[in-house]
Amino acid sequence: MPKKTYKIVNLGCPKNLVDSEIIMGLMEGANYKFSENPQIVIINTCGFLSSAIEESKAEILSYLEKKKKGKVEKVVVAGCLVQRKKNEILQELKDVDLFIGHDDIPNIVDLIEGRLKPRIFENPRYIPSSKLPRAITTNYYAYVKIGEGCSRRCSFCVIPSIRGNFRSRPIEDIVSEIKELARLNIKEVVLVAQDITLYGYDLYGKFSLLELIEEINKIDNISWFRLLYVHPYGISKNEEIVKNLANSKFVPYLELPIQHINDRILKLMNRSGGKRAILKALEIIDKYFKDYTLRTEIIVGFPSETNSEFEELMDFIENSLFSRIGVFPYYREEGTSSYYIDEQLDEETKNERYEIAREIAFRKFLEFQNSLVGRELDVLVEYYEKGYFYGRSVYDAPNVDGSVVLKGVYKPGEIYKVNITSVNELGDLVC
Repeated sequence: MPKKTYKIVNLGCPKNLVDSEIIMGLMEGANYKFSENPQIVIINTCGFLSSAIEESKAEILSYLEKKKKGKVEKVVVAGCLVQRKKNEILQELKDVDLFIGHDDIPNIVDLIEGRLKPRIFENPRYIPSSKLPRAITTNYYAYVKIGEGCSRRCSFCVIPSIRGNFRSRPIEDIVSEIKELARLNIKEVVLVAQDITLYGYDLYGKFSLLELIEEINKIDNISWFRLLYVHPYGISKNEEIVKNLANSKFVPYLELPIQHINDRILKLMNRSGGKRAILKALEIIDKYFKDYTLRTEIIVGFPSETNSEFEELMDFIENSLFSRIGVFPYYREEGTSSYYIDEQLDEETKNERYEIAREIAFRKFLEFQNSLVGRELDVLVEYYEKGYFYGRSVYDAPNVDGSVVLKGVYKPGEIYKVNITSVNELGDLVC
């Protein structure tokens, strides 16, 4: 009997990608075969922003059209759109065969085959587990979720309402997964969570990132470890985190989303610790890290943001230690407290500020990249395309930062020491 075929369409962030890879592992373990012309399509949606919701809906509608034409047998929709807009999409997308909430990810095969009925809980409890099968889809690196959800309540963010409060995975479970990845020739493990500094409190009664770092440092055969999403307040309250990271296998790179620097705006954003926490976190990082880089995210055009407050933010990032800066215009999202602030800025003002901030961010990026010319760097080679090999240095997180363009012959999956000779027009390093 031929295997049934499936395809998964992943939309959204690295945390979503981990869920998609687990779904793939479960499907493959149940004798389904991945195909670009599948019988079953699973769409793992994003619901973080209205634009992401529209993208997710467009993807769903395109596969429903294929279903009408007989090219697809079944359309399954999972992920954050289901959690955020359950009632709306159940009415709007009636031709979808199955909607799956976060808590039912481990049950996806039984749901598809009709042995269980779906349950979409408003406060999901699901967290990944090393016991769940997983199909790695990335080149020589892998994301590992150390927790799920978020217990902070930033006024612009819907994550807590979609994924619930922060829930930590046990240290031994995370270590077990990383050891398995090492056996798969994974060279870099990227630890992800909405705010890594919250790790452990729900499980152990205390913040336990230090203990996790210590256990991870004992793991052999992984060359690089990287942390994504570290709240400034968490760093400012625990200097030991950075001290331990600086003397570990973790690369000299941190992602520290500040969102803004003006105290009034940070208070409106409900960002714990305000400006003081940001400055303290940066001071701690600079005290312990040597030869490092920082990534951040900022929001421009937040409700009631004045010209002087915007200029304060621009002056700060222009003169800051950040060399990778993600810039976002403020999005007014239903379900967030900032949605109800009266002084919403017009789109023209937000777009103007966005373009100014992007220009500064790209200039900062180029300055740092050019400072690396003439240096010897470790580079993880990932793939070959159109006559060149491409990789990343320790200063580049997957999919968000730059690449290294390598001239010559290299073996993907290996780390080489290379001499950086120039920077191309995109800001990528060339060796």
